[in-house]
Parts: sequence; C-alpha cells; structure tokens
Amino acid sequence: MIEPQTPTVATTLKILALWGRHLFRAATARPRRFVAILPPLPGVQILLDLHTGRRLELRLKTVNDWYTAKQVFLDNDYGFEKLARRADLSRRYREIVESGHDPLILDCGGNIGLAARFFAETFPDAEIVSLEPDRSNLDLAKRNIADKAVTLIEAGIANHDGAGTLIDPGLGNNAYRVRTQSDGPVRLISVNTLLAEAAAKSQVPFLIKIDIEGFESELFARNTEWVQSFPIIIIELHDWMFPKTANAANFLKTVSELNRDFVFHGENVFSIANDI
Repeated sequence: MIEPQTPTVATTLKILALWGRHLFRAATARPRRFVAILPPLPGVQILLDLHTGRRLELRLKTVNDWYTAKQVFLDNDYGFEKLARRADLSRRYREIVESGHDPLILDCGGNIGLAARFFAETFPDAEIVSLEPDRSNLDLAKRNIADKAVTLIEAGIANHDGAGTLIDPGLGNNAYRVRTQSDGPVRLISVNTLLAEAAAKSQVPFLIKIDIEGFESELFARNTEWVQSFPIIIIELHDWMFPKTANAANFLKTVSELNRDFVFHGENVFSIANDI
C-alpha cells in the first residue's frame, strides 16, 4: 500500500489560490450544476447541487484530490449535457430502469471515489461498481460515497483475471499505475468477469468510465467483446504520458471496428453506441 499524503501549509495555500481562481471563473462562466460553497479546508470540500438542492461533503487530502474534485464536479467532465446525443443516453438509462433492471456503471480507476459519487448523484437508480487498487485511496473513497449505492472493490481492471503490482511514478495519488505481475499483491479483474456477476443480478450495462493511467493499452489488447455491451464508454487516453508507444492504439483499433460515435471533450473520449 502506498501511504497517503498529508496536507501541508504549502498544499493549503495552493488549494486556496486554486479555489480563488475557480470563483472567478465560476462568476464569469455559464450556469453550472455544482458550485463550491466554501474552500476545501481543512480537507473538506462543500458543494451545492443546484439541480437537486442537495449539499455534498467531499473529503480531500491533497492538491491532486482538489484537481479531481474540480474536474468531476465543477468542470462536469463526465456530464452528458455537452453531448449532442445526451437525449439518446438519457432515454436508454430510463428504458433500463423502466424494464425493472438496474443500470450498471463501472468506474475503473476509482481513486478517492469522486467519479463514483458524481454518478451516484446523477443516476440514482444505477448500480455502481468502482475499482481502485490503492488501499489509501479506497479508504477515502469509502467516506466520499457515504451511503450511496456504490460497491467498492480493491482491485485494478484488466483484460483477464490475475494479479499485478502498483507503481507510484511520483505524480500524486491520482496517478498510480498498475502493471501485470503473476505473483503481485494487487488483484486484477476483467470486465467480462464483472459483467457475468452483474448479469446474475439482472443488471444491464450502461456506462463504463476508464481512467487507468496508461493501462488501457493492456485492457484493450484482448477480450474486448464487452465494449459493445455499454451504450457509453468514457475514457482518458495517455499517449501524452507515454510518447512513442502508441499507448492508445488498442483502444482506437477496437472502437474503429464498431458502429460507435467518437467524441473528444476535455481530457476524455466519449464512445457512444449508434444502436441506441
């Protein structure tokens, strides 16, 4: 387990400066869904959901945590509002619910639970499964999802069930990487295994979010039949992190052979099935 970082004076000052910048941008930007009520001190970010009136309390420990919270909630990185096909996706979500099934959302690279919390707030009838290989991140995720319908699994996502090891490249707690290793301490689970478990519970695939710091090259190397099961895939690619390796090639090859839209927004690709 990689030990969590503890807030320092420098960290606190940097977060305050970033929060001030957020306030300025929020005041001059178009209406948002989430707004920050107070700066994230000490270690807590209070948000207000303008759609529901609910108050969210997020636990953060590092500057990286604040960046993640900003991307997920304040920048709305995973929201459908920016997509031309938002109506198609919302309709498919309602169809699954109205059929008496639970829409399944897989959060691969769960970090401290912020994406899972966003999905829980946005899709309250969904069953959310979040995978995170680092124990310290997972412990904080337990606090951030509170009583939401989220299943946390201490594991990494992979193209087959197996084992691996965790790598810390020194970029913070949102940049840990997994590498396959037959005798490694980290559990690896395939999407196909998770879908088999979901099918036994009558859950229907709806969305999979993938942010696994370059391991997508391995994830899409084989056993990718699950891709077309999900109406929407949200993935962050990492060619910028691994130059001259064509890290995204396996993902691009997989989706290029399918009838899916490819929409690039911010740091993420939205791959949307055209049969919904």
